[in-house]
Amino acid sequence: MFKNKKAAILIKKKLSEIFNRELIYFPYRKLIIITKVIVNSDFSLAKIYISFFPKENQYNLIKIINNKSKYYKKILFKKLRFKFKKMPNIFFKIDKNFTNI
Repeated sequence: MFKNKKAAILIKKKLSEIFNRELIYFPYRKLIIITKVIVNSDFSLAKIYISFFPKENQYNLIKIINNKSKYYKKILFKKLRFKFKKMPNIFFKIDKNFTNI
């Protein structure tokens, strides 16, 4: 359990950096907030909950981001290759519990 939480924290931190750097390339130019990362016990899947501000077109954006999930996995693995033997597959979901800023 400890390894999963540590992995989730590292993934959240590095993916936030990636999103900040690539924000200008996203359609609609939204603020992307990673609210939670959950990693399975066998490290096969990481569910990443995100929220957008403002919330318009968030379903279109989540589709775009999920289509690029292999790209993000590749970048994460390059940044975290000394921390993980295997990088979990990543799946993005909209965090509906997150309220506006």
